[in-house]
Amino acid sequence: MAQIDTSTISGFDAMTPEDQVKALLAFQYDDGAEAAAKLKEAEDKAAKQKAALDKATSEAAGYKKQLNAKLTEDERKQQESESTLKAMQEKLAEYEQRERLSTARAMFLGGGFDDALAGEAADAFISQDTEKFTAALKKYRAAIESQTEAKLMGNNPKPVGGEGKKPLTKEDILKIEDYTEQQAAIEEYISANGTW
Repeated sequence: MAQIDTSTISGFDAMTPEDQVKALLAFQYDDGAEAAAKLKEAEDKAAKQKAALDKATSEAAGYKKQLNAKLTEDERKQQESESTLKAMQEKLAEYEQRERLSTARAMFLGGGFDDALAGEAADAFISQDTEKFTAALKKYRAAIESQTEAKLMGNNPKPVGGEGKKPLTKEDILKIEDYTEQQAAIEEYISANGTW
């Protein structure tokens, strides 16, 4: 059992024995009951705070789970819309490429290219392949030269061979008395000279 510390009572040694007894009877010491009560109160308060904290933590975890689920759903929707947008952009780029190719092809067709060569030149032009484009231009040039040569050769009179009969002049033809022979000679003269 704990003893009373008389040094805590002021003037205890100078008192008479009766005053000492009175002082001892009036003495109050801390038996820890008040501290125990305060401790119990603090523990109860801490328990309440812990329960409130646990509840808040649990609610926060629930909200976090809901938020993550919502974010996941939102992210999924966002990915879907992004992939749809990307597909649309690719389709648009494809249509724009086709439109450019079609416009270039029409331009080359208008410039006198044949159908196959216009497609080849337009493809090379759009893809900026200078080698293929130059090759297509060379083919076009060769075709034009061939057509021009064919036209020029078609209008030239046929050359007269050195050993055949001598071509008739206009005067010779007019001297022919038979009408059918004269007409045949005129046609031969026109085909050889181009005009009458």
